[in-house]
Amino acid sequence: MKVRKTYPYSVALMASIAFLASGCGATPASSQSNSTTAKSSSSQSGEANHPPHIGGQITLDAIQQVKDLDPAKADDTQSMEVVNQLYDQLVTFNKQGTNVVPMLAKSWKISSDGLTYTFNLRSDAKFWNGDPVTAQSFVDELKRILTKSIGCSHISYFYAIQGAQAFSDGKSTTISGVSTPDKYTLVLKLNQPEKFFIQLLAMPFLSAVDQSYINKVGNDAFDSTKPMGSGPFELSEMGENNVVLTKNPNYWRTDANGNHLPYLDKVTFQVTSDAQVDAMHFEVGQTAFLGWNTNGIPTTAFPTFQAKPNLQKLMLHQPELGTQYLGMNLQIAPFNNTKVRQAIEYAIDKQQIINIENGRGLIANQPMPPNANGYVKKLPSDATYTYNPAKAKELLKEAGYPNGFTTTLYSSNDSDQMRIDVAVQNMLAKVGIQVKLAASTWSVFLSKNESGKTGLFWLAWVESFPDPSDFLYALFDSKQEPFDNSTMYTNKQVDQWLNAAQTEMNAQKRQDLYTKATIQIMRDATWVPVYYPVNYFAVQPWIHGFYMNPVMLDPLMSIWVDPSHANS
Repeated sequence: MKVRKTYPYSVALMASIAFLASGCGATPASSQSNSTTAKSSSSQSGEANHPPHIGGQITLDAIQQVKDLDPAKADDTQSMEVVNQLYDQLVTFNKQGTNVVPMLAKSWKISSDGLTYTFNLRSDAKFWNGDPVTAQSFVDELKRILTKSIGCSHISYFYAIQGAQAFSDGKSTTISGVSTPDKYTLVLKLNQPEKFFIQLLAMPFLSAVDQSYINKVGNDAFDSTKPMGSGPFELSEMGENNVVLTKNPNYWRTDANGNHLPYLDKVTFQVTSDAQVDAMHFEVGQTAFLGWNTNGIPTTAFPTFQAKPNLQKLMLHQPELGTQYLGMNLQIAPFNNTKVRQAIEYAIDKQQIINIENGRGLIANQPMPPNANGYVKKLPSDATYTYNPAKAKELLKEAGYPNGFTTTLYSSNDSDQMRIDVAVQNMLAKVGIQVKLAASTWSVFLSKNESGKTGLFWLAWVESFPDPSDFLYALFDSKQEPFDNSTMYTNKQVDQWLNAAQTEMNAQKRQDLYTKATIQIMRDATWVPVYYPVNYFAVQPWIHGFYMNPVMLDPLMSIWVDPSHANS
């Protein structure tokens, strides 16, 4: 799934860790699976002799309020945790995150030249208001994605479709590469073949939408308080401190035994930015799990979870396809100076930040994590940085800042992030850079960052679909400014490499292009990759059907509650 996972997660990574699994009521055990599932989990079908319970409700904490409910705009974890429950796409990923599987498209064909995709849709899907979901529902959403005023961060990805850019630029009123031969058939024609195009369609951007409904309520209301989807849950309440989802009683999906999904009647998110409170709520059984909703087990609570056997046995962990980083805006002085950016690379003690996370983490040396396709195993020396304050001071002097300078660090205001902010502030002070901290709510921070107006900022990126383009093209191609490429990085040669890789079908040639781009990005010190995380979650023993997926968020549709053990 993961669209823009730009949020500081409280997660962990050991240098030699394999994918690990632990179950409710079980001790951690090694596994080679990409998906970590609670032992008591039923996934979507229930255990043998233990069928899923239909009904019930759960409460979850959330560290920040939802920013966007519009699938064309939702591009952060807090928004996507909810949006994924409200909307359906053509395809989705399997539990392991390795393969694309049917969703509203029950089948599809790709032409031999890789240019034409024909999707055969289900005929039994409906929006919550009873309107049918048809092929036109996707055409309407594609037009919304391509309408620049909507603000889709991934708009250029869809320029691969014939006529998409002409429509987006206002040169055409139709998209030439899109057709609907009948009510339940959608045809998309590309300009050039793309290896990852079908994976792109599993992201929530191109969800089925009810355009007639949107026309009535308006785009702003559709994005904030009045969504209309065909997904497993409906939005019941959107308050300042809570979000309530209720079961879509007419949802089309069933499990292997014919039970209609979702199993739960209600899911309540209560918003709190205090990680300690989140941990306490879980420990007393008030909340169902600590997953993507809280960015895992809070840093300050992690030692307690490891020390207490009753909590340790509830822990799940899995390497995340993501990177925590310190970003610098290359269009704002003094970060437009390469030597200044390189000085900051040398000034950051990455191990100290990992220590703040209870020693959990692996030092990062490039944007791509080592468990993702496209990672460069060996970088040249001029694209590699180590902690060296003396070198940082030397570079600042060469850059014309012998006494340093004053700047502002922007971030979200949750308690775990604030500890990291203070550490960065102290590290930069040691080389003469005085840092003011400007932490705000996730929504406020993200809006400012997406406008390209934050000089120094802390974010994280998690892979949305398993392809190098979702890291390198999304974060460093100049066309992605300022939404995803919020460093405002522009390098014509890097753009050429990244754009060539978008349509290169030879795997080795494609990797060579990404390697060149990665090396140049690091030579330019575009941002400081700090550490590669692993998600550490905790799931109550009375929760079934929970699993971890490297490219999806919490599987609320498949979760059910064992009423004989539930505490809430």
